[in-house]
Amino acid sequence: MRLLLVVLALAFPCYSFAADDTPLVLDVWEGKPPGAEIKEEEKDLTRPKEGLVAGKRVIRLGHVSKPTITVYRPAKEKDTGTAVVVCPGGGYQILAWDLEGTEVATWLNSLGVTAVVLKYRVPRRPGERGDTPLGPLQDAQKAIRMVRGKAKEWNLKPDRIGILGFSAGGHLAAAASILHNKPTYLSDKEELRGCEIIRCLQ
Repeated sequence: MRLLLVVLALAFPCYSFAADDTPLVLDVWEGKPPGAEIKEEEKDLTRPKEGLVAGKRVIRLGHVSKPTITVYRPAKEKDTGTAVVVCPGGGYQILAWDLEGTEVATWLNSLGVTAVVLKYRVPRRPGERGDTPLGPLQDAQKAIRMVRGKAKEWNLKPDRIGILGFSAGGHLAAAASILHNKPTYLSDKEELRGCEIIRCLQ
């Protein structure tokens, strides 16, 4: 069983559809995430006169220290049982939250795919070296494991859960796929209930 890796860099058209439910937001970690914290408040860092993308203002979310997943479900009649974790880009400094996150979720939902938008930790923490910062990689691995652990509850097919990303998010998606059998954090018993450690990551 392998992760379905999709790393895209496309301009998506706008879709209009009736979502099945209000998006579900879940904390990636119970309590404090592993690693260093950021003291600044999470906020949109886009300046008033910053360049527009396709004529629209882009949310550049910064100072993220509390990772979450936001689950967007397709309409029931379209639901294929497939799910994709979406990693917005931003150079590991910010998250292009709508352009490479929520708008992608809309497109995936139009295809009958459940979209799980990952708000991972940015910017890089002090001491995080190398191509892939540890914090975002931990968040991505945990998010995949969470979705696999919820497969039965959410009526998902366990072998059709993947991850995609854009720019730095694409890099993160690739790293999470390559390192699928090398967890970067210790799991607790609650997390592993009904979800074997390797089966949830590979």
